[in-house]
Amino acid sequence: MTALSIVDDVHTEIGEWDGRGWFPPGPQLAICLSGGLDELSDTELMEVAAAARRQTSWAQARELAAIAELSRRRTAAENDDATDCRILSAHESVVEEVAAALTVTGNTAATLVHLADRLADDLPATRQALETGRIDLHKTRVICDLTDGLPDGIAERAEAAVLDKAPDQTTGQLRRRLRRIVRRLAPEQLEERKREAVRRRDLQIWDTPDGTADLAITGLETTEAHAIFNKITAVSRRIRSDGGTRPLHAIRADLAKELLQGAPFPEAAHRLLTQPVEPPCAEATTAPVTAPELPRPDVTLVETLAEMADRRLTKILTHARASGRAKALPFLITRAVQDMHDQLHGLCENWCQTTGQTPDRHGHSGYRPPAAMRRMIEARHETCVFPTCNRRSNRCDLDHTIPWGRGITCQCNLAPLCRRHHRTKQSPGWTLIQPWPGLLIWVTPSGRWHITLPTRQ
Repeated sequence: MTALSIVDDVHTEIGEWDGRGWFPPGPQLAICLSGGLDELSDTELMEVAAAARRQTSWAQARELAAIAELSRRRTAAENDDATDCRILSAHESVVEEVAAALTVTGNTAATLVHLADRLADDLPATRQALETGRIDLHKTRVICDLTDGLPDGIAERAEAAVLDKAPDQTTGQLRRRLRRIVRRLAPEQLEERKREAVRRRDLQIWDTPDGTADLAITGLETTEAHAIFNKITAVSRRIRSDGGTRPLHAIRADLAKELLQGAPFPEAAHRLLTQPVEPPCAEATTAPVTAPELPRPDVTLVETLAEMADRRLTKILTHARASGRAKALPFLITRAVQDMHDQLHGLCENWCQTTGQTPDRHGHSGYRPPAAMRRMIEARHETCVFPTCNRRSNRCDLDHTIPWGRGITCQCNLAPLCRRHHRTKQSPGWTLIQPWPGLLIWVTPSGRWHITLPTRQ
């Protein structure tokens, strides 16, 4: 058998994924991807992985297109004279609506809305490349970020210059190439962007999943940042050569921590050479602090009410779609939640009189809640009650769900809201109702509902 005949025999064995290397993303590819993987060859598994990534790009393009259309509608409906600082702008309202619908943070939602708007208005070729699976969301963000704020026509030229090679580049390679192009096409804008980033410099902290925290300085001049890093690295190498037993990366981190806490370089270096490699944990020397038990709604009852509300609202949604009344959903859902609140009013009043700080009295007579009531609400909800907000409740407003005057100061009408989500509650189209103490139901301008339960669930 000749070599040519062997090749011919190989090509006659058609695998399941042969010829699907660039099968276009969409509903048909989704069906193909739903099959099993056990019988596929290694080559076919990589074909499936690549196809799944193209399908993901297509789905993300659809997600961003939906967000862009929502943003367009909200902005078109906004009153040009609306300058009330107590409510959100149309853009801010869309951000919060997206955050709640997709269960992402406000910052992530703002990034998605901005990206969706840019793809819809300024970067149509990038949008098409994402929709057809030629590039993924990470590369899309690189193109969006580096072309943001460029003069008319420059962004399109930069986009056109990089899209041909973008499918075969990593995000790092794409970023470097695009930065070179932007520097050539719009050097003044690139320099201004750098100056603006320096003006926005900040010291940031965030918690990590493993129980530690990360600390970072953002917006430094590149030369300054490298000079600081190089200096700390040089001293860290000296500490290690003098007998330091920590890894170099750990010495760098510990040295930076000592310096930020005020120790001069010689003293900081001496401490790292003499102190134990692993400092004792704070938990070993500090007795745990337990919060006092405070009255709170019965967990089982709150959960049951939440499940009943969700089932009822889901039925309304299904019926509205089947009867062609989807556009009336915001009104229908809000009315149903308000009905639930009204039906529970008598039971809620009795419950509050029984469990409140003052027996036989519903709520407090003044506007400001007593300290004990505030502690109870903050223990019930450890964070702002907006579905995706993580601001601690002791840094929030203790808001009257029904405004003071019409509503009372009581555990059934109070909940912590950060300033932004306090404004969200007051914005057109948004509704917040508390049918039972600690059970809060948000209704968005699009008619979606989001249920917040006490933190201790």
